[in-house]
Amino acid sequence: MERKKLLAIVISLSVILSIPLVLSSGLVDISPFSFTEESNGPTPSVFTVPTKNITDYEDPDHNVTIGSTVTFHINISDVTDLYTWHIKMSWNKDVLNGSQIVYGDFLAGTTSPNGTSADIASITGIFNDDGYGWVAESVLGEYPGVNDNGTLLEIEFLIVGYGYTDINVSLTGDLPTELLDSVGNNMTFTTAAGYFSNTMFGDITGPEDPPASGEYPPDGVVDGWDMTRLSKAYGSSPGSSNWDIVCDITGPEDPPASGEYPPDG
Repeated sequence: MERKKLLAIVISLSVILSIPLVLSSGLVDISPFSFTEESNGPTPSVFTVPTKNITDYEDPDHNVTIGSTVTFHINISDVTDLYTWHIKMSWNKDVLNGSQIVYGDFLAGTTSPNGTSADIASITGIFNDDGYGWVAESVLGEYPGVNDNGTLLEIEFLIVGYGYTDINVSLTGDLPTELLDSVGNNMTFTTAAGYFSNTMFGDITGPEDPPASGEYPPDGVVDGWDMTRLSKAYGSSPGSSNWDIVCDITGPEDPPASGEYPPDG
């Protein structure tokens, strides 16, 4: 009986979180459910790490040439009673293609002897033609959710081009990112995007390409295009109206005597 109950839970979760495939066909139109939102402490944050601004793609130690892979983690912090989560991510498909999603160990910390849905089946999807992916997981059984900080998932990308991209935790569109507590309440949270770049040092932009696209990718030359964009962002920091993460390409040596000069925000 218990096994049948668990199987029913997993099947239900799979059906709910497989809706993106149905929605993409345009046959079904749904409206979001409304949940009571409560806040009893710090606001949870869902964020992508690491932030990679790798500018010397000719250095084989960086392993950011076309055909190699790079892995990002989607972490969560300051969460209380996380029971079910669904993460939707997006990226620049001309630079990265998702190749593999692996569950993190955060929800595995549940007190439920039944474990999580990931113990029975993976609920994931990668859609490189559209530059997005999603993954979901839930505690099984009537038990509390999990607290504190940890990793929800890891996503591996195949590098398919030179350029830059945010790794966004998407909050809009069909089935955006959601966190639910053990009662079924939709939890409020903040997000922060990761960033990847494997462009030539200083080559951050160029002429519009393709024409009329609104895209200004690196063009293999450090020239006036780059200087103009850098000058517009000069002196800014996150939160400034002229902040541009693409322009933050280096900073003071950190750690000291390391020979590393990472972006400093």
